[in-house]
Amino acid sequence: MSIVYMRRAQNSDLFEIKHIIDGARKYLKKQGIDQWQSGYPDEEIIKKDIDNSEGFVLIVDHHVAGYAAVIIGEDLAYRFIEEGAWLNASIEYATIHRFALSENYRGQKLSQRFMTAILTYFNILQINDFRIDTHPENISMRRVIKSNGFSKQGIIHVDEKQAINNLRWAYQLVLR
Repeated sequence: MSIVYMRRAQNSDLFEIKHIIDGARKYLKKQGIDQWQSGYPDEEIIKKDIDNSEGFVLIVDHHVAGYAAVIIGEDLAYRFIEEGAWLNASIEYATIHRFALSENYRGQKLSQRFMTAILTYFNILQINDFRIDTHPENISMRRVIKSNGFSKQGIIHVDEKQAINNLRWAYQLVLR
């Protein structure tokens, strides 16, 4: 049985995280999805996540298998939502960004486990409002989001430099 857990990302994880992000970028491109094709997220953004203690890694048998950034507080891209509304007006929520799993671990339901670990960890810290977005064509990520109880709230626009399409479906989960 594999040992699977989540921990904060460290500078020593940067190489593996970049490899995971590059693999996710290629996976999206292969599916014809323009998400992350402009170079976002880059090393500078990931370093900032780590420096701000906002980066998290999924560990499987002592290997970095996944990466996500979790940012507490208002996300400016989420301030304006179209074709829907947030479930509340709170600005104290956790936004999950840059969620990616290594190509070596796809198909093992580890994305769901990683998301569950994030939700559990932050719920213990008394954060119970979670928001996330993804490209409308990113069916794999939409499946992970929905299987963890999130509901689609509307459409937002992200500030992804040089993105062809910055429209994203926005989701929210409020734990009580």
